Amino acid sequence: MIFSILEINKPDFVIENGKAYHFINEGSFKINVFFLEADSATLNDSWKRFSNMVAANYQTAEYMSDSDFDRWNFYIIYISKDCVSKELKNKIENDKFSSRKIVEDTCAKEFNHEEANRLIVKHITNADLKEIVETTKETSISAYVPANKKLWELLTQEEKVSGDRKAQEEFIKQINAL
Repeated sequence: MIFSILEINKPDFVIENGKAYHFINEGSFKINVFFLEADSATLNDSWKRFSNMVAANYQTAEYMSDSDFDRWNFYIIYISKDCVSKELKNKIENDKFSSRKIVEDTCAKEFNHEEANRLIVKHITNADLKEIVETTKETSISAYVPANKKLWELLTQEEKVSGDRKAQEEFIKQINAL
């Protein structure tokens, strides 16, 4: 799936110390993915405003089709090079307004088209699953070989010892004898 970058040119959203991006796929159904790249302090101050801007400008009748698929496939990925606190991450990712939100922190890589597509595959499309399955080697399942075969045979007997005091005592004697 190929995603192209679109310019976000909205005067109501200007962010200091951050960059905003909009990617959309080139197919019959649309997946809109917005990125906000900023440090954790800027994310804390701006994530809600960015989410509101996306809803107001892109989740509108003028922009969107009537397709349910298109309406439900709006994502915002917040990117930070530093660590985002668990509290802030949970607050952002659990916000149900407008779109699904994902926080990707401690990103060492420079954000570019390739990195955007990697994050889209990782969090949204999972387009790499077929490749992962194909490259996964088959594992053989071997029979369990117990360390103490006689003890193992005691455990596999059909006798029920639950609730039967005499059977439990006999079972313990057999274990001790081994």
